[in-house]
Amino acid sequence: MLKKSVTPSTVLTSAARRALHRHGRDSLSDLRFLEQWATNPSYNAATILRAGQIRRTNPDLMQDIDTGIRQGGTRKALR
Repeated sequence: MLKKSVTPSTVLTSAARRALHRHGRDSLSDLRFLEQWATNPSYNAATILRAGQIRRTNPDLMQDIDTGIRQGGTRKALR
């Protein structure tokens, strides 16, 4: 089975990169979702429930990602 490599450009904020390093590949889809949610929230039932669940389990991460997005984290990619 081929494994998809996780590159630094897969998540954009420093908070998401730290969480990815700490929790590994299994957290990648949630981290991408949180960054997308912070950038452009979608208000349908599924995304609201997912964002709420992640936010309740890790409120500091969501706050750090929101801060990173506001500070231009979406424009910075690691090299």
